[in-house]
Order: sequence, then C-alpha cells, then structure tokens
Amino acid sequence: MDTINYNDITFQQSEMYKKFVKENTTSGILNIRAYAANKALPVEGMEVIVYKIMDNKRVVFFDGKTDNSGLIENINLPTPEISTNDLVKPPSQDYNIEAIYDMQDLKFKITMYANVSVNQNINVVPILRTDGNSYGN
Repeated sequence: MDTINYNDITFQQSEMYKKFVKENTTSGILNIRAYAANKALPVEGMEVIVYKIMDNKRVVFFDGKTDNSGLIENINLPTPEISTNDLVKPPSQDYNIEAIYDMQDLKFKITMYANVSVNQNINVVPILRTDGNSYGN
C-alpha cells in the first residue's frame, strides 16, 4: 500500500484530496498522552502516526514523537461540519493512530468531530530485557 503525506503538494492537487477537503471543511483537535506504570511515567520519544486509508492509500496526517512529558498536543485533523439538528448523530471522520515504542506497535481508531478536542491515552507495558533492565534503563 502506498503512503502519501496529506501536506504533499502533489497529493493536494489530486481529486482525492479535493473531494476530502470539500467534505471536511472544519477540524477537530487530537491530543496524545503516552505513559507507563499506570500513568506514573511519561513516555518520551514514542513515534505517533495519524493516518486514514483512502482509495487503498495510506494518507498520513501527522507523524511525530512525544515530548519529555509524553505529550503531543493540538494535532489538527479535518472533520465534516456539524449541522444544527440535535436529532441526528453529528457527522464525523475516523482516523487511525499507530504508536511505535520499544518494539511495541500499538494501533487505535479514533472518531473526530468538528470543534471537539479528543484525548488519546496510550499505555505502554514495560518490556523486560534479557540483561535484567526494564523500562527506562
């Protein structure tokens, strides 16, 4: 499967991009918090990739690493506009999160809504190593 960066100029000239942007005129905010030991230890340096599969292509909206507090804040993701009708479920956009750290590859699916901030907590289970060390050593 091909991987495309959402901000790539070539992709932004494609019909797939134009259709997606037309359907997703607003945005929601995603915040990531990575930790270990029941939220006691922040996980620094976890690679986080936010993507969607569109027309059999992996479109990457964000690729970065957690800071020393285990955070990535304010990832802006396109979402459809919310209508004013309270009787119907608001339109949303689904995204995939892949979190890679210390030989662990964790996957999550999130649903984003316009003007809503979503927090994704990622708990890392320490891996015991053959040299007797564990997380943080």
